[in-house]
Amino acid sequence: MKKISSSLLLLLFSLSSLLAQNDYFFPGKKFNPNILTPDAFLGYSIGSQHTRYDRLVSYFEYLSQASDRVKFQTTGRTYEYRSQLMVAFSSPENLKNLENIRKQHLTLVDPTSKVPDVKTMPVVMQLGYNVHGNEASGGEASILTAYYLAACEDFEVQTTLKEAVIFIEPVINPDGRDRFVNWVNMHKGMPPVSDPNDREHNEVWPSGRVNHYWFDLNRDWFLAVHRESRNRLNFYHQWYPNVVTDHHEMGTNSTHFFEPSKQSAENPLVPSYVYRNLNDSFAKYFEEAMNQIGSLYYTKESFDNLYPGYGSSYPDIQGGIGFLFEQGSSRGHVQDSQHGVLTFAFAVRNHLVNAIATIKGGVAQREDLLRFQREFFETAISSANKSAVKGYVVGSETDPARNRALLNTLLSHRIEVYPLNSEFKQNGKTFKPDQAYYVPVTQPQYRMVQSIFEKPVTFADSIFYDASAWNLPLAYGLPHAEVKSGSVPVGNKLTFDALAFQPKSVTQSRYAYLLAAEDFNTHKALYQLLVEGYFVKVGQKPFRITTDQGERSFGYGTLIIPVQAQKKSSDALFAKLKDISTNTGVNFYSVNTGYSSEGVDLGSNNFGTVKTPKVLMPIGSGTSQYEAGEVWYMLDNYVGMPITKVDMDQMGRVNLSDYDVMVMVNGQYPTDAKFLGKVTTWVEAGGTLITFKSASEWVIKNQIAKGKIRELKEKDSTATKVRIDYEKASDNEGSRYTGGAIFSADLDNTNPLGFGYTERTIALYRNSNTLLEVSESPYNTVIKYDANPLLNGYVHPGTLKKISSSAGLLVSSRGRGNVIMFSDNPNFRGTWLGTSKLFFNALFYGNKIATPAPGNQEK
Repeated sequence: MKKISSSLLLLLFSLSSLLAQNDYFFPGKKFNPNILTPDAFLGYSIGSQHTRYDRLVSYFEYLSQASDRVKFQTTGRTYEYRSQLMVAFSSPENLKNLENIRKQHLTLVDPTSKVPDVKTMPVVMQLGYNVHGNEASGGEASILTAYYLAACEDFEVQTTLKEAVIFIEPVINPDGRDRFVNWVNMHKGMPPVSDPNDREHNEVWPSGRVNHYWFDLNRDWFLAVHRESRNRLNFYHQWYPNVVTDHHEMGTNSTHFFEPSKQSAENPLVPSYVYRNLNDSFAKYFEEAMNQIGSLYYTKESFDNLYPGYGSSYPDIQGGIGFLFEQGSSRGHVQDSQHGVLTFAFAVRNHLVNAIATIKGGVAQREDLLRFQREFFETAISSANKSAVKGYVVGSETDPARNRALLNTLLSHRIEVYPLNSEFKQNGKTFKPDQAYYVPVTQPQYRMVQSIFEKPVTFADSIFYDASAWNLPLAYGLPHAEVKSGSVPVGNKLTFDALAFQPKSVTQSRYAYLLAAEDFNTHKALYQLLVEGYFVKVGQKPFRITTDQGERSFGYGTLIIPVQAQKKSSDALFAKLKDISTNTGVNFYSVNTGYSSEGVDLGSNNFGTVKTPKVLMPIGSGTSQYEAGEVWYMLDNYVGMPITKVDMDQMGRVNLSDYDVMVMVNGQYPTDAKFLGKVTTWVEAGGTLITFKSASEWVIKNQIAKGKIRELKEKDSTATKVRIDYEKASDNEGSRYTGGAIFSADLDNTNPLGFGYTERTIALYRNSNTLLEVSESPYNTVIKYDANPLLNGYVHPGTLKKISSSAGLLVSSRGRGNVIMFSDNPNFRGTWLGTSKLFFNALFYGNKIATPAPGNQEK
């Protein structure tokens, strides 16, 4: 007998391995032998290794070349320049006619168009995976699903492709996925280690869950902050899929979840047909698929569809239906769980069978789904016509930057918006033409308009998976009002092109230039001046003066750029201001005198020199990756200012005197004497320490700052003890946590932290129970919650009582420095521009706060 070569043995072993894997994932299925399996293409069995994103992209590209059922396409790039895929799968005939299919499908979402014959229309489905980068089994399942659709020769699959256009977005968060994939592959044992304590199963900070800026993209469908989301929304509204899947992972000791979710947490704006009929009908397909492979699962107990910004809830409010799948995670390749050893391949298979089940259910209910989508948008119009509210007017006459930010989000959701073409008064507010905008409710996106503008405060449940409030005019801090009757004077419908900066003309001055503080881009303009060495002063008193644009009043925080005090020429300064105005949209006023008709003159000592802040932020284990990422994102994108991010275990080596400002986000910080002493000494020497939430508690407890923490629960041992059933313990205690609601408060807008705010009333977002007492100093409570503060969302009555009249923002002076304590997070999800201006003020003007001790004021 001839000796078999080692290479041939290896080939035979590989073939047997591939056959075994097909039997595991696709038992009894017949595939086109001319199309490589994922295993053959990648060189390893799916589940035995985590696939790098570039290799995943390569396989999808290969399929588009090897199969006429596949069309490879991209929607954009991530921050780290990875391609975002949206690969189409359908019959060859459908793919050749894809654009006509798309145009015909769009007639379903246009109630004014002729009703199409849905009997001949394919259903459109979008399978989305791996929005959390460390929930990687979904990304691997997308590879197998793609292979199944491209190569399976079963009659059922061929029929499916004739009746459906299926888009696969294999990884929604490529940057986060590669961060995680590199981690687990780097630490994979051979043989694999299933012990949960192994380094493979415990990734470092920041986790792969988040994107480049450490944001959770699964919350961003509604907010549309990040480029990944904006690219996805642009594609979504080109197609309006009938079915969308959202594949996730959860704790290792969990099994598998598929919808329906909690009935008490359903979105009341979504027709009940979605939850009572469509959800239940698809659940039968999921049930059958999981029963066939013997996998445990559960439904109805958890998760919610209330917030319209998840990948599984956004489709519900767009005439489609979204499905959430949550799979117990191996967080690596193999891990012990209470259900036994959980393998990566097992997790992948559960996602795979549910994706295929979704496709089957979508095709089986094709006509019902298409008809429902048309009815959804028709009923949007009929429901809007019955609404007591006819529309909303919104906009600031002093801050075009925040106007643009909100308008961009509205247009991303294809909401119709119209600029006012003459002055309009509503509810005691005056809205100016081309500075305010009208959003009618009678439009196809009526339900999105409701989601964005309404302010519910009552709910069917008191436990929320995430936020309970998401009113965007409040988030952007913009004046707005309901319109219930009468006509509104409007111009032509707004487009994205109209949102571009309108460059302001700058008149050259030989004396000085002024920049009002109200525009959100003021800090961006300020930093561009400071970083190039220009001399800038900030005013701490209001004044009125003659400018090139007429006599005008200027408020607290106005910037003055004197001409003669600069190290550079007046022509260079003029050129720089024109450039800044062009790229930020801010309006510089030219003045030829320092004499004010009212208030302080420009040479007053009430104008202080602004220095370029050098900012440090401790990060790492124990700190919130979300809040740290929000600080980083806001400074990168809204100020253009770098921030030094230092891991906590490296802080001992940092010379704090190299920095002017330190930002501490929500988290746990050291309490050893050495670290506390180092921070205290730095503040006393003139540093500005900015703290959020629990970090504010930390500086008070460790006596770095003066202040008191308000306890949530009363300490009364004599109170009558209430007996509650054990099964209600979780809900009863969980309802006291403030998961995300919006509150009204009073802002001292004469304080440097309040510069640029024209109103004292401010809306705050709160998603924690950090409560601060009002300062003993009458001058140091910059924000105080109203006595009846709830504006939008759910809060437990007992918690609301404690929030009422507490402090939202405190200042505590120490030596020559200041500690600025937020009880909340002013940069929440990169959307709360209404409060992030407070944070920017703290960075640039925190060192300007100098309050006299009570009773020691000069007379």
